Amino acid sequence: MKKSYDVIIIGAGPAGIFTAIEMLRNHTEKSILIVEKGKAIEKRTCPKSATGKCMNCKPCAITTGFSGAGAFSDGKLSLCYEVGGDLPALIGEDFAQELINYTDTIYLEFGADTHIEGLGHEEEKKEIRRSAIKAGLKLVDCPIRHLGTEKAQQIYFAIEQYLMNNGVEIVFNTECLDVLIDGNETCHGVILNVGGKEETLSAEEVIVATGRRGAEWLEKLCADHNIAHQPGTVDIGVRVEVRNEIMERVNTVLYESKLVGYPAPFKNKVRTFCQNPGGFVSQENYDNNLAVVNGHSYKDLKSTNTNLAILVSHNFSTPFNQPIAYAQKIGELTNMLGAGHILVQRFGDILDGKRTWPKELVQSNVKPTLPDAEAGDITAAMPYRAMTNIINFIKAMDEVVPGFASYETLLYSPELKFYSNRVKMDKELNTSVKGLHCLGDSSGWTRGLMMASAMGVLMGRTLMKKENAAG
Repeated sequence: MKKSYDVIIIGAGPAGIFTAIEMLRNHTEKSILIVEKGKAIEKRTCPKSATGKCMNCKPCAITTGFSGAGAFSDGKLSLCYEVGGDLPALIGEDFAQELINYTDTIYLEFGADTHIEGLGHEEEKKEIRRSAIKAGLKLVDCPIRHLGTEKAQQIYFAIEQYLMNNGVEIVFNTECLDVLIDGNETCHGVILNVGGKEETLSAEEVIVATGRRGAEWLEKLCADHNIAHQPGTVDIGVRVEVRNEIMERVNTVLYESKLVGYPAPFKNKVRTFCQNPGGFVSQENYDNNLAVVNGHSYKDLKSTNTNLAILVSHNFSTPFNQPIAYAQKIGELTNMLGAGHILVQRFGDILDGKRTWPKELVQSNVKPTLPDAEAGDITAAMPYRAMTNIINFIKAMDEVVPGFASYETLLYSPELKFYSNRVKMDKELNTSVKGLHCLGDSSGWTRGLMMASAMGVLMGRTLMKKENAAG
């Protein structure tokens, strides 16, 4: 590792690695360093598959390492600009869709499945949309390219090797402590923790692309250095699991049912997210011992269940403006009730005002795919407003997907999506600090693999414009 680079990228998630890819594809002569807190993708392993329980690794291999949480996610690429965050509001819807289409071709070059889920079945889609409208929900029709958890790792390994073979330097197991900013005006480098020692590196351009896992760190960075930003959104919800038979029509027609509603009485935005037909509920761990629930969907390995998230969006202004801390407290309380485990409860038990007992799960048609989840009472930790929104949304979903609100439907908690306070940027992704850029989910502008990747492509193009202009 040198002491100076032209471009330093903090975080080897989709936004950061696609920045480097786009620069390479345009024959950059700039030196590029990617700094990653976790391991190379080929060294990322979760011991839970062998031990049967979470070992609370630090950092968590599920969320940290090359390609970020994408390597162990269900690996779905949303191919419509309406899904994946608010980047289209910054750069324009047509341009966002153009970037998505282009980025998709890169994934195909690295081995993504050519099959697209959610195409065709037009009459069935109309019927589902009709049912959604009657239930007060909006159906977002979004084609999906499903990588699959195990295939995603292969694709990102190919990308990792491409970057390193073409001159991009990547350092793993290295944490960024801070960025160097002169008088709150110009960023000129970073401070890293390398083997327990602080090292200072200089750079013309610094890109922060730390993903949802780095949301809290970037929030502190913005506060410490007066980087212009505004309060962001935090999503609080549950992971729902039902039998495949319940979701069969939606799984076949849409693959992923992206439904949005604003249920009474609070009218908060509530949405489905990350639907996994034949998938598995999983656990992720953050550095502060916070355990959260997620879902995986493999290409080959299938379960008898479908899981998806139901998320309630929370926005705060005055006097409270710490959405990440708020969600963390909910997660910590839920973890405490589950003795460090993810909590699971049957929907019918929630309506009956009782906890779920392990013996009741054994007797149910829906067998949990997260075996070490603790049967209990998620309502003891979930705020009333969020829980009411979730219950009413599930009831509305039942009108679209009959049986979704059955007694045995499982709800896992906590499902939390952290996004940084939205960093203020122009259309070329310049922040209020010269030479500093913030990308992906850590920027507050994107949510998910494809939009974060597309934002990285845009960053790569912006840097190439500067390079070409400089001659």
